[in-house]
Amino acid sequence: MQKRRIRNIIWDWNGTLLNDMVICIECMNTLLKKRSLPQLSSDHYRDVFTFPVRDYFLQIGFDFTTEDFEIPAVEFVDLYNSKYEDVCLFPEARGTLHHFKNQGFNQYILSAQEKSLLIKLIRFYEIEKYFSAITGISDNFAESKIEAGKKMMEELGLAPGETVMIGDTVHDYEVSEALGISCLLISHGHQSAARIGMTGAPVIDSYFEIEEYLNHNMNRVSRT
Repeated sequence: MQKRRIRNIIWDWNGTLLNDMVICIECMNTLLKKRSLPQLSSDHYRDVFTFPVRDYFLQIGFDFTTEDFEIPAVEFVDLYNSKYEDVCLFPEARGTLHHFKNQGFNQYILSAQEKSLLIKLIRFYEIEKYFSAITGISDNFAESKIEAGKKMMEELGLAPGETVMIGDTVHDYEVSEALGISCLLISHGHQSAARIGMTGAPVIDSYFEIEEYLNHNMNRVSRT
């Protein structure tokens, strides 16, 4: 028998590596104010944000019988794009990426963000060197990243038993289930710890716990 270790880390982007919750709330509150809808607090946001984001828009008061979803969706992206330089990585993110690269892990990004903006942001923060591949979606509507994830796994030949998804939302768990890979959720992102904890996936509070978890809980034993 031999041990098979996790070799591949698939990172979510928004809310996992990029600390953009505040700017997302600010942008959305601008759209809500324009439509005379109630403003979002950070706690309420983390309780209602979901994928697909169309459902999130509906939950906070948008009426798509009076306007098409694409209208506020594009407004939001335009506002977000105008503020991206005000957003930062989480403080320990860069050091964590550097550590895992030095440890020989292959690292990837799988995001529901539109791919050209995603690459622009990653280059802006000068962290492209840590990733073997970067996968976003083709539009601004953040429907799902399951199909993009399946395509990435297939094209890169990633073994499910050697791969873990690290994210901050229930959808990241859903993606991991669809891909047949392990999942680790971090509590500092776009959904509350209580919500992501309902998935049954392990929930951690900081990057410092990731290495320990991988070392102690994700060793696989194989007879091959």
